[in-house]
Amino acid sequence: MTARNVKDILELKGEGEHLRLIVPRGLKGRGARAQAGAFLEKAAAILKDAPVVVEIKGEGWGRDDIFSIVETVLLPAGASVLSWSPEGEDVRSWMKREGFALFSPAPETEAPAPVRPVAESLVVDESLRSGRKVEHDGDVMVLGNVNEGAEVFAGRSVLVLGRLRGLAHAGLTAPEEAFIVSGHFEANQVRIGDRISYMTEDCPWWNKTVSMRILDGSIVVREIVP
Repeated sequence: MTARNVKDILELKGEGEHLRLIVPRGLKGRGARAQAGAFLEKAAAILKDAPVVVEIKGEGWGRDDIFSIVETVLLPAGASVLSWSPEGEDVRSWMKREGFALFSPAPETEAPAPVRPVAESLVVDESLRSGRKVEHDGDVMVLGNVNEGAEVFAGRSVLVLGRLRGLAHAGLTAPEEAFIVSGHFEANQVRIGDRISYMTEDCPWWNKTVSMRILDGSIVVREIVP
């Protein structure tokens, strides 16, 4: 299926056992938000619970641009992102650095690797207050804050768009693939798999936008620069 009613349009195509969502360069910025409603009227039923590879056309896409696609198209449709396929090398570079799963087609001469079943992502569309505990086998995305005393346990990755002050424990079932992203990092402790890292307000990442994952057996923290 392809939605065609404007010059720069979202396109949806079947591709083997998954769908491919093609996002043109003209939708960078506020473009996706303006077009999402009309597109979802036609494509939401197809996207629901479907595995999707998101192809990003052009260069110069930033973190906010990617999150706009997630918030306005993928989450409302209930789609499950298998991987991202950015066209621009600049976009591919920072997405790889921050732990996004990037699409790599297998050579035609090789048999496709077996696909392990992945739990659907859990989206929490509010802030978590002290004492609140969220557990999920797949990815967990919190659209608000995780306040001090709140806890998030995820089989895969944890994404907090707001402030992370409580406990985030990612990678309970897949630590080698898991990462933690926080819009404003203010937590004294994070966990990925069986690894624990302790932080203080003196650390260089405090109140910064950061990503965390395991490299060479340790949790490595990197600041995400817009």
